[in-house]
Amino acid sequence: MKTKITQNLLLSDASSQNSKISLVPWFITGFSDAEACFSILIQYNVKYKTNYRVKAIFSIGLHKKDIGLLEEIQSTLGVGKIHIHGRDSVQFRVEPVKELQVIIDHFDQYPLLSAKIADYILFKEGFNIIKLQEHLTEEGLLRLVGIKASLNLGLPDSLKEAFPKVVSVNRPEYTFKGIADPHWVAGFTSGDGSFNIKITNHTTNKLGSRVQLRFSIGLHIREKGLLQGLATFFNLGYSNESKDIKVQEISDKYIYVLKDSVELQIIKF
Repeated sequence: MKTKITQNLLLSDASSQNSKISLVPWFITGFSDAEACFSILIQYNVKYKTNYRVKAIFSIGLHKKDIGLLEEIQSTLGVGKIHIHGRDSVQFRVEPVKELQVIIDHFDQYPLLSAKIADYILFKEGFNIIKLQEHLTEEGLLRLVGIKASLNLGLPDSLKEAFPKVVSVNRPEYTFKGIADPHWVAGFTSGDGSFNIKITNHTTNKLGSRVQLRFSIGLHIREKGLLQGLATFFNLGYSNESKDIKVQEISDKYIYVLKDSVELQIIKF
């Protein structure tokens, strides 16, 4: 008789990974810039002294077809567990404080290059509160709520209602500082890059169609500096305009700068 797979079914943990697979650290950072999430769980639970359960979580969620990559990340870092997370997705997750220290040490040595570094800085601040067990006090809990208010999507409605006077911490400002290593580019592209072929009608073409090979990375406008850095890395030019849709042609290479997002497209005819 077949049994239904539960959402949190554990597929593997670091202790069961006996392979010698090892990824380049900068690849892991680049991929994390694209796909990772730094979060702090604050959940009402009367079993705890403060009435709230608290934990920090580092996670990467992917389609189940990419579980092999998560296993390689898990094997390289030597921490974390991989779970079924939905019907077609799997998630690499690190929660224990000792294991999260490995994550902190990694990103301190190989820092994130995207705007996600702001989330990491907040996450690390929250992690240190938990590590020192200061979250078990009312003051420490309030500090964590203030951090969570500026982290990712902010506070859910339940916490806004429970802590109406909470003061959110200032979110760190982001400035792109350059690409540190080509392996970062490979990791980031593995997460956010797109390779596709576009075929369109073209009346002046003998076959009536035009074929374009495209490599693209699309990001929010706040990441414009990162895409300009990628353009420099690939020895391309870029447009300095960002308020409206602009297209700059350089030989057979283009970069599109949009109003609300930025997309790097390399188009070859």
